Amino acid sequence: MADPLSILFGSQARVKLLRFFLFNPSKDFSFDEISRRARLVRRTARTEVNALERAGVIKKKVFFEQLPGNDKKTRVHGYALNKEFPELQALQTFLFETAPIDGKSLLAYLRKAGTLDFVAVAGVFVREFEQDLDVLVAMKKISQAKVENAIRALEAEIGMEVRFAVMDSEDLKYRVGMNDKLTRNLFDYKHQIIVDRLGIKDEIHKGSYRG
Repeated sequence: MADPLSILFGSQARVKLLRFFLFNPSKDFSFDEISRRARLVRRTARTEVNALERAGVIKKKVFFEQLPGNDKKTRVHGYALNKEFPELQALQTFLFETAPIDGKSLLAYLRKAGTLDFVAVAGVFVREFEQDLDVLVAMKKISQAKVENAIRALEAEIGMEVRFAVMDSEDLKYRVGMNDKLTRNLFDYKHQIIVDRLGIKDEIHKGSYRG
């Protein structure tokens, strides 16, 4: 029997799928969802899923899922992380530390959505997994679809869900001035401001927000 680790890193697609399963350890996924969220063509996804199953990193699962347009849950054949995989913890640590989860990588995707007036990161970007928000974006001209597409492309690359909020630049300034819940939930805890054309950093330092 071949060493399972010897077949893990055969392609970029395999690394994407490894991160996808390792960063979502308690979830079951249908093959269609795996292919869609990792942004892989079905043939490539099938090849790599089969390789990960042979290596013992993932295992087949049968679960019930409510599909769009269906009131009843449907029996689905899918896959989940094998938590009994011997090198699981070491693999999780390695792939998390090498994932492009940083402000520079985020901006490379977000700039495709238009001119950014403000971007702050928290949550997974600062290794604080219990926070409610990972990215806050403000723009004068918002394209929700373009921002969402940029975030989804980053998610496919890192294999992890990114929780984000996007708003009008004037709306952000108003919310910060009013100390509303959404902005406090980000600025009161560990975060990093990576774009600030609105003077938000100066404004939050006047209050009780943590820098």
